[in-house]
Amino acid sequence: MNHFEMHKNQVQSTIAELQAMIEKLRVLEESFLGQEEALFVISEFAYDWEYWQDVAGNYHYVSPSCESITGYSPDDFYKKPSLLQDIIVPDDWHKWKEHRHTMTESGKVEPLEFMIRSRDGEIKWIHHVCRTVFNSAGENIGIRGSNRDISDLKALQEKLAHVASHDPLTGLANRSLFMEHLTHGMAEAARMDWMLVVAYIDLDGFKQINDTYGHEAGDHVLKRVARDLKKIMRQEDIIARFGGDEFVGLFHVNSHADAATLKKKILEQIGTEIICDTFQTSIQLSIGMSVYPTDSTDIDTLFKIADREMYAMKNQSKPYSEKEK
Repeated sequence: MNHFEMHKNQVQSTIAELQAMIEKLRVLEESFLGQEEALFVISEFAYDWEYWQDVAGNYHYVSPSCESITGYSPDDFYKKPSLLQDIIVPDDWHKWKEHRHTMTESGKVEPLEFMIRSRDGEIKWIHHVCRTVFNSAGENIGIRGSNRDISDLKALQEKLAHVASHDPLTGLANRSLFMEHLTHGMAEAARMDWMLVVAYIDLDGFKQINDTYGHEAGDHVLKRVARDLKKIMRQEDIIARFGGDEFVGLFHVNSHADAATLKKKILEQIGTEIICDTFQTSIQLSIGMSVYPTDSTDIDTLFKIADREMYAMKNQSKPYSEKEK
């Protein structure tokens, strides 16, 4: 083989190697572009608001979804790294301050729920997760975080909680919620040296209204009474419907004289006549009260005293022939 042919073979071999390298680079480029597109789709079109902050707190990446959640664009966060903290509502600031931005000893990242005020003033619930991230050399390169708008979920939870704790007909508290308030109220009253009134309220002749005009009329009466009872409630008071025509109230008072005034106020507020499209009827209330702690510090005893007084009033209002022996 002469010198020319040897050189020709070397050139051809080199060309083949270069072509192989070019093909490998093309495959790698396609793979890289595919990964880049996948990362773009994952990050740029993420429903959650994703971000990466370096150890100095500056944002290296903020996903566009932050704007649909907060009303602020990624550029707003790049320009002002403290923007997230700034829009957290004051009552939830302590949650953020106490939050660990890395894994616990168990290897878990504790999530956090807090409220923010968006650019247009709307309050939104945020579910936040994050963790400290490290590069291949093991160096801390900041925090990777993800925020999700859970406002609709919170609204649903509140609605379900309300349904579970309130009477569906009148909107008043149910027995379970009332007992929770009573237990808490008694503990608070013991610490603060307050007085509480437990009031049993019953409608006389309610069965006759149902029998005469139907259950729709009875429901109208109950809703009317509930509406009037709500008018005398203060923020710290609670009135519940225990069932049928039985209502129970818990009121804060300063003296037994206040309890007597409260009883008079309830009787005056309810009135004695109810009118609707199909009927007109009169009602009468029977009320019994017990006072914590002077009457008793025991829940069952407080209820028994109020119940006994209520039935005594009901019995007094009946004709002599109907009075309980």
